[in-house]
Amino acid sequence: MVADQTSVGSARERILEAAERVITDVGAARLTLDGVAHAAGVSKGGLLYHFPSKESLLGALAQRYVDSMDHCVEAAKGALTEDGARDLKACILGVLGSNPRTKAMGAVLLATAANDLTLLEVIRERIAEYTAEIEANSADFARAAIVSLAVDGLKMREALRISPFTEAQREEIVKELLKIADEAYR
Repeated sequence: MVADQTSVGSARERILEAAERVITDVGAARLTLDGVAHAAGVSKGGLLYHFPSKESLLGALAQRYVDSMDHCVEAAKGALTEDGARDLKACILGVLGSNPRTKAMGAVLLATAANDLTLLEVIRERIAEYTAEIEANSADFARAAIVSLAVDGLKMREALRISPFTEAQREEIVKELLKIADEAYR
């Protein structure tokens, strides 16, 4: 029975990974269950077993987005020294870092929003929690919030593939955001 649970879990993960690839490759508007099933190497019935509708698939992707961003931020914390700005700097580095998962996840967010705004509730809740953390911990809430907004804006431009920044410019922006994060916690 344990092997069956593992294969169920891996099929579900394969479907979610395939959905991310499809969204990244063809865009949110062209996401279809048939396309995801094909990309995952499962039948449409197999996909529907795990995700009975496109909305349930997108809802799972929204939750995966939150979990992935949390994981990237937590991983970035490990490389930072303990100081007041550590959480905000971890957000900058985790969300804007070089992890390929963070690059794909912006497109997932767009696909979710394009299909049904109510599916964004899990993301809304996480952003509200994060904002409350910033408010409770920063000496300069507005400055810390501006850093958070800049991270979101750059991430969104990259997800839409409209960012005009070179890699060198992007690195400069990240360095400046880290500097402003430090200033927000003095």
